[in-house]
Amino acid sequence: MKKSHKVAIARIFADLIKADRIVDAGEMECWRNVCEKYAIDRDIRVEARKVSFAQALDIICNSGVVGLKEDLLGDCRSMTVSDGFCAHSEAMLMIALATQLDPYSPLHGEVISTPRANFNIDIATALYVESEPDRLTNEAIHTHYRSIFKELQLAGFHFVYIPKIIDHYRNTEPALFKDILSFLAPSMSDSGLDSTYRSLLGMTTGNFCKDLLCNKCGITELRATLPSLLIKIGNSFVGDDQYANYLRLEVDEDILTTVQTFVDRFSTMLSADTLVINTSEARATQFHFHGFYKQLLDIFLVRRNIRSTIRLNPYKEEIFFPEIDSKAMGLHRRERALYALLLCQGADGINFDPPKSADEMTRYNRRMKRIQERYATIYEIFGGEKELAPDLSVPEIRRPIFSCLRRSIRNLKALYNPEDYNVSKATDGVFSVHIEPELIYVTQLDSKAPVALQDSELYRRVMAI
Repeated sequence: MKKSHKVAIARIFADLIKADRIVDAGEMECWRNVCEKYAIDRDIRVEARKVSFAQALDIICNSGVVGLKEDLLGDCRSMTVSDGFCAHSEAMLMIALATQLDPYSPLHGEVISTPRANFNIDIATALYVESEPDRLTNEAIHTHYRSIFKELQLAGFHFVYIPKIIDHYRNTEPALFKDILSFLAPSMSDSGLDSTYRSLLGMTTGNFCKDLLCNKCGITELRATLPSLLIKIGNSFVGDDQYANYLRLEVDEDILTTVQTFVDRFSTMLSADTLVINTSEARATQFHFHGFYKQLLDIFLVRRNIRSTIRLNPYKEEIFFPEIDSKAMGLHRRERALYALLLCQGADGINFDPPKSADEMTRYNRRMKRIQERYATIYEIFGGEKELAPDLSVPEIRRPIFSCLRRSIRNLKALYNPEDYNVSKATDGVFSVHIEPELIYVTQLDSKAPVALQDSELYRRVMAI
């Protein structure tokens, strides 16, 4: 067994022992047996403090050591009852461990550990997440919402489904809802209240997943997640930093069965027959303003973090963010054209890295020629001469343009999640801007109001190339 395996085992047991915030003699005796069985010494225990719960579990799952997962899971079960009682907090870690380590588990998912952000989710909260709308799963949730909510509630979990919250806001008398918003944010102008009201009612699970969970909480693993329940299973320290631990449980249109299976397996781990549950629910004229719900509203009410649209104006040669009344400053035509090109490319982005295979070079050169032609077309639309557009295929020319563009967008500090508006480079080398297409508009000479990017003449001309 490698040292990394021993470090991972020590980390898992450390979190399990501390889960109920009580350390007793029975657990210490079990811990001594574990240290002896897996040869865990003081140095290993010190190293384990630098590893997160998710990293430790990932090391074990990919260890390749025959029988290690099964042995470890059995030892973890023994640890949780070593004091004669398995608490709710311990059972949450155990259900996560069983999902990962039990080869016969009917539940599928992963454990995620991330530095705890200002936007904190309460332990035992079960959030429905998806990066793209899944019609069948959402229809199943709407059909079985009460059953799903009650099943999880009776096991001590709180089910949060964003469309249900937004429906509650949407079905409230607008005047009452705005009165509540005005009360919570008295300094907000009437136009600001209207903007906040529209933004709240337009929020989707996908936006929530990206804006709050990926960007605000830093759970980047959810940027392209399948429909899942994200269950907060605890907090722990990695070094001196506090981390939040989650179980992402995959679901589909048979979500009710998955929830019932989860609750049944979870309940069998608990030692107590009595469980204190939260029965508070929002009513027709009432709104929760605590924990998750307060933080959700604060995102929209605190105006220093504003979700703005982007307005490309080729005729004024500017990139404007109307909701914060700011322009991207310090840019030349070459940077503005590149930004517009990346917005047109959308999620596909641009990969400038040449292939390693000579057979792929012809295709790469053809693609780069098309990218350069698109860039030159936008450069011309922004008032330049097409033939003088910088050559993006040359790294020495391209890099300063990217640097200047990133620096300018980074200075727009009033934006909510400014990195969403900035240029990012993925691990596969693709440059893109992770902003929703519906937030991008273009000013046209033949239209009084700006039009959506994908309906604009600029987009049609560029993407036709």
